[in-house]
Amino acid sequence: MTAIPDSRRAVAKKYGVVALSVLILGAVLLFPKLYQPAGRASEALLSGEVISAPACDFAQGACIASRGELNLELAVEAPVLASYQPLNFSLKVSGMEPDTARIEFEGVDMFMGVNELALLPAGPGQFNGTLALPGHAHAMAWRARVQLVQAGTLVESAFQFDLK
Repeated sequence: MTAIPDSRRAVAKKYGVVALSVLILGAVLLFPKLYQPAGRASEALLSGEVISAPACDFAQGACIASRGELNLELAVEAPVLASYQPLNFSLKVSGMEPDTARIEFEGVDMFMGVNELALLPAGPGQFNGTLALPGHAHAMAWRARVQLVQAGTLVESAFQFDLK
């Protein structure tokens, strides 16, 4: 008679492990969807080709990315273009009238965390925002993904630059 409770305990343990595995798998699959800021899930489905700009040197002036009628001009104003310093980003857009604009910054060669900047409207086709980016003792490459949303459609452009 002692064999029956042990077998029930083994079956219960097996089902417990299966249930825990299903919960963990569900969390891993659902977490990215839950982590996205409000409205981003539908935008990601509409995203198309990324408009890339040539390598940027913000010390020399604004960088431009364009495709057809769409023209994006990204500039940085700061006393010192360096990591850990406030950088004032300005974006001029022509060829579309975006409802919102934001920039996601990512390290090109190294993960540097989540660095996002929601740009504020500063006039027709103009947006501004300030952000200090993390860094290293040496210069590192960054990619700024400018994301424009107009009537639920996402347009993305990428600017690559070095920051000391």
